[in-house]
Amino acid sequence: MTQSFDVETFIQARKRTRVISDLLRTKASDHLSTLAPLVRPQPLFGEYLQGAPRGSGRESQHHFKAFRTLFDKHAGAQPFNLMNELDIPLNVTSSTPALFALEYDLALTSDERISVSSPVRWVVGYASFEPSRFREVIGDPNRSSAELQRFLVHYLMLFHCFSKAEGLGRLLRDLRFPISFQRLEGFGDLPFCIMGSPIDAILPDESIIRQSTEISGSQSFEELIDEDALDTMQDDLREQLLVAMRDMPPKT
Repeated sequence: MTQSFDVETFIQARKRTRVISDLLRTKASDHLSTLAPLVRPQPLFGEYLQGAPRGSGRESQHHFKAFRTLFDKHAGAQPFNLMNELDIPLNVTSSTPALFALEYDLALTSDERISVSSPVRWVVGYASFEPSRFREVIGDPNRSSAELQRFLVHYLMLFHCFSKAEGLGRLLRDLRFPISFQRLEGFGDLPFCIMGSPIDAILPDESIIRQSTEISGSQSFEELIDEDALDTMQDDLREQLLVAMRDMPPKT
């Protein structure tokens, strides 16, 4: 969308984006819910997790040591600056994965920034641990160290479980909702699990963004899905089959 701002065209683009995004998010949530048992921390951590049944002693110890190393790496660093040590057993109050809006800041000028959200990518977190609240806790000068640690433990736990789930990444990629690990602004080097989708969204020209926010009076904007997005969708399996056919040896 590089043309001049046209209200009717913009409204149609927003409607198209919302319809497609809602459908994609529903499918992504369904996949995540179905596969949730594969990333539950209880089987990995056993007695190191509060309320979990006893697991394989050596394997549980291995996962806890790896998690403690991960926690120590991030807890004392910016922007968390936590001095607390991990309590055993770990108190993970939620182990149900959920999808949250992926948001980032966009600088329009040196002193004007807006919040941009993606309609086709989401942060994977645990229920009741929204990234927006996590950001608020980090930025609060009177924050509770205990609450900050709970957020950090839950997001690191999710990262650990996803990174240890063999084959899950390939499965989600085949389902067209790939998982990647990404750092987000304001959270230091903390790795977040990001779920994508088979369609990309774009930011229009800054003049359109500026006029939209001026009209709405809001300092937020959502990326838009292009009207040709469905026509240009990639089918990885189809492409692999076509390549396999092309690579077949010629008839003798």
